[in-house]
Amino acid sequence: MTRGTPDFDIILAGGGLAGRSLAYYLSIHPGVGDVRILLIDDSSRYQHRSIVYWYDGALPLHLTPSASYTTLAVDSAAGLRRLSLDRHTLSLTSSQRIFDCLDQVIDSDPRITRLHAHAARVHVQRGRVVVTLADGRVVDGSHCCDSTAPPSGAAPPLLMTGEIRRVRTERESFDPSVATFMDFRSSDDGQPGRFHCLLPVSPREALVETTRITRGDAPLPRRPFDAVAAHYLRSTCGVTGFSTLAVELGAIPLGLHRQAPRGRHLYVGAASGIIKATTGYGFTRILHQSQLVASSFAATGSPRSPEPPRRFRFYDKPVLRMWLHDPEAAVRFMRAAFASLDADLILDFLDERTTPLQERELLGSMPVRMLLRPRLWL
Repeated sequence: MTRGTPDFDIILAGGGLAGRSLAYYLSIHPGVGDVRILLIDDSSRYQHRSIVYWYDGALPLHLTPSASYTTLAVDSAAGLRRLSLDRHTLSLTSSQRIFDCLDQVIDSDPRITRLHAHAARVHVQRGRVVVTLADGRVVDGSHCCDSTAPPSGAAPPLLMTGEIRRVRTERESFDPSVATFMDFRSSDDGQPGRFHCLLPVSPREALVETTRITRGDAPLPRRPFDAVAAHYLRSTCGVTGFSTLAVELGAIPLGLHRQAPRGRHLYVGAASGIIKATTGYGFTRILHQSQLVASSFAATGSPRSPEPPRRFRFYDKPVLRMWLHDPEAAVRFMRAAFASLDADLILDFLDERTTPLQERELLGSMPVRMLLRPRLWL
């Protein structure tokens, strides 16, 4: 493709979850007319993995989950506590299923051109956006929504690394209706910034997610994930005989600053800092952002991602500082928060969908004094 080829009205740089979601919502939005959309699909680099999400009501995708849960087992100082979900459903799916669901719509829309390539550079030039591909080709358009990577120098303060291990036990060991959520027990390796999630798919099969939160510039802990997961299953869950069916690895940057639009160049997805800083969850947040960007493009001809209320960054910042400076205090705070609150309200708060009145109620039951000390740290 050269500069002489027809321009596009909007270029989506990156064909991962954010790029595909935005292509999907542009396709189904009734206000988006006869526009030319280019999806630069670099998903050949994408490593598919399992995704945990929750939703209040119906997910805005025709997606059938692998498993769903209406009860959470959360870690408190006194052990696991079960919390019922009345409005939300916690679900398990895979990024491959999500991609397949989005691609059914994208590939049937003649307005969308898919180009299998990698966007190496995005540059705003004379009222246009010029995208240089890794192989040297150049495409240009009126606007670009970029999900490939955050700007250079935007290093995350924290990094969440994890392994998801699918295991099968010799006998029935799991309750398929209960998901264990952020279990900080079994800290045998002295790593307070580590927790587990246990997601059953049957009485004898489950996904064990082992997650570590470390400084963004710190070397990764040496102890392998498999030993940690095995210890958790045996010593904490009481599961002795099991085999591993599959293993997934991944890393999520935490605490990236929200990226402001650069004229016609808009960051979306993880590159925009949309991932929830304190939990690493982002699937439904990316869907919501994509809906808003598509709606703004339909209304004004210019894609925009509205800023969320700043008060949520005010809430997140001291928790991030605790993870940086005193991870043991962060664990105590998370345990106390989940042990004393309504589960549906917690998930609304993590989605940044609560009202100030609800937040007053929520923060009133949290150990708020623990949030004051981190604000003194530089």
